[in-house]
Amino acid sequence: MTNRKIFAEHSGTVAHRAVEGPGAFVLLATALIIAFLIALVPADVLAQRPIQMFDPFYRGESASRTFYDNYAVTAELSYRPRGLLQADDAAGGTVASGIGSDPVGLNLLFEYQLTPYLDAGAYVDASGNAAGRTLGIDWLQLKYFRHEEGTDYAIRLAVDPSSDARGGFPQMDLGFLYESLLSPTVSTDFGVGVRRVQVGFQELTTDNLLLRNRAIGWEMHMSTSYRVVFDPAGSNMFIHGLLQGGRYDLVEWIAGQAERSSTDYQGGVIWLRSGLDIKRPGYQFEPYLSIPVSQWAPSEGEWPRNRARVGVRFMIR
Repeated sequence: MTNRKIFAEHSGTVAHRAVEGPGAFVLLATALIIAFLIALVPADVLAQRPIQMFDPFYRGESASRTFYDNYAVTAELSYRPRGLLQADDAAGGTVASGIGSDPVGLNLLFEYQLTPYLDAGAYVDASGNAAGRTLGIDWLQLKYFRHEEGTDYAIRLAVDPSSDARGGFPQMDLGFLYESLLSPTVSTDFGVGVRRVQVGFQELTTDNLLLRNRAIGWEMHMSTSYRVVFDPAGSNMFIHGLLQGGRYDLVEWIAGQAERSSTDYQGGVIWLRSGLDIKRPGYQFEPYLSIPVSQWAPSEGEWPRNRARVGVRFMIR
């Protein structure tokens, strides 16, 4: 396997009226997303994405506002140690790619209440996603909230504001979130969304050739979780599942050369995440463990693998 140094152009690296009204929409959306993701799954199960991208959404994302003042700041620190609960190397015993291989991740979320029903937010990947990217805003988001008959709904639009001299945003993500109580101490939530991906990166090989790549395609995300409340402040123990699938057109070329190669890539991953969510009036503290229980990608070639990770999320509100 050729050793490569990585430089980034762009790092980019989810009750009683359940069958009526909004509940019917949730069931229909679930069925459509499952059908789409089944169509994406090839015979050989290996990995998720062709490149690792900073992706803060659909992991404990709430359909209701979680802060009480006009603003809130959330920091999340995660660590994916090598060999935690699974082998993280390729079949040949060597890591398939250095992209996104940094074991430590740190991101920040700044949220501001614009109206009683609308929030604005900005995500910063403070670790640079192990791709050499300087500190900057990775995602801007708007989230619209509604609460009806004991159920919370939210629609969230997020865009990647970075530019690589092309028109439009490199990434756009539209998500629908839903949360309801099953009992006074048990709640469930659901999220589904679609993302347009247009990201590029470049690699310097050991032959001192600048290899440029671009991934253009679509992703689908679906998440669900259950929470059991154990104190009056709303602290809870949760278990969360996330299904991600995508199809991309990968274009690769050597800088300064006209010849280009194109690959049709489709892959996905299923995550299982569990932890504690400790809530207090001025802060929220959430340690968790997240495990990729299944991954798939084309059988040809070597692709990066997701790894289990431990982390903690802390919000000042």
